Amino acid sequence: MTQQGHERQLQSKEESMDFLGIDRVVFGATDLVKANEFFTQWGLVRKSKTSKALMFETGNGNQVMVKRSDDKSLPPKMADHQEFREVIYGLAKQSDFDHIHQNLSADRCVEVDDEGIMHTVDDSGIPIGFRWVREKPRARPSDTLWNSPAHKKRVDVVSSVYTQAHPFKMGHIVFFVPDTQVAENFYRQRLGFWLSDRYVGGAGVFLRWAKKSEHHNLFFVKSRTSGLALHHIAFEVDSIHEVLGGGLAFSQKGFPTEVGPGRHPISSAYFWYFKNPLGGAVEYFCDADFVTEKWKPHHYRVNRFSEWHLNNGIELKDDGKLRPSLKGAREIEQQKKNEMAAPMKATK
Repeated sequence: MTQQGHERQLQSKEESMDFLGIDRVVFGATDLVKANEFFTQWGLVRKSKTSKALMFETGNGNQVMVKRSDDKSLPPKMADHQEFREVIYGLAKQSDFDHIHQNLSADRCVEVDDEGIMHTVDDSGIPIGFRWVREKPRARPSDTLWNSPAHKKRVDVVSSVYTQAHPFKMGHIVFFVPDTQVAENFYRQRLGFWLSDRYVGGAGVFLRWAKKSEHHNLFFVKSRTSGLALHHIAFEVDSIHEVLGGGLAFSQKGFPTEVGPGRHPISSAYFWYFKNPLGGAVEYFCDADFVTEKWKPHHYRVNRFSEWHLNNGIELKDDGKLRPSLKGAREIEQQKKNEMAAPMKATK
């Protein structure tokens, strides 16, 4: 069968299921104290903490769960050198949950736990789950105001300064797999994902869970070892200001850079990757392409990881002093807060 014929066959089997995104990623950990420090400093909100488990959330409620490595409720490790255990996707409709349960139960073990989460394994061997999520209204970040030669949107206002990132959501997850075609077929034929782009020869494939979505929510890379592994989890932030400001703050607290900052030509996103002590990497990203059913997938022959990037982060002289621009911006922000507080005190 030709490549075009294969694409038509896959496309004809794609169904419209209402995925809400990554609902939860689950890790094990031998040291919960270090895991707590890592994800707290990353900018997630800790929702619960016990001697056996931690739960963190992004701004829109996506969850990172960390349990003790010896917790018997955890799925087995996917790779010996990592503590990644499972990714769970949120669904907007009970009917979609029921459809997936019936579909996957035909040829694999599928279990539903006390939380109502469906657990199984995909065709590559990655532990996955699904949950029907009753969405709660969440406040979205205010738009970043940009000034360009054509449009001056930020007037009489100093641009935002970030001393820590606050990720709004988990935008995508990436895995090394032995066979990217096997992975692609499962998610497109069985779950209705859409093809965004690919590297020819099975080197990599970018998928999204809806016809209208960010450029990719799931990316598979051909494994050089023929094994499975988590590559990274990407956390979306508001703007390039937050990627850089949050990344600088995170690196200054002693967390090592994997690669970045930089910019991807595929998806157009700005990025900064950091090493995750539980396996793989975590990424701050922003300004990714948004595509629809009109998008035409590309078939790239050359690795286009970055338009540009730094290898080891941004090195700053540690003299204990604030940079003049940052110091000035903070003083202006504080002055604005003082001016806003003054009328409130006067009315009391």
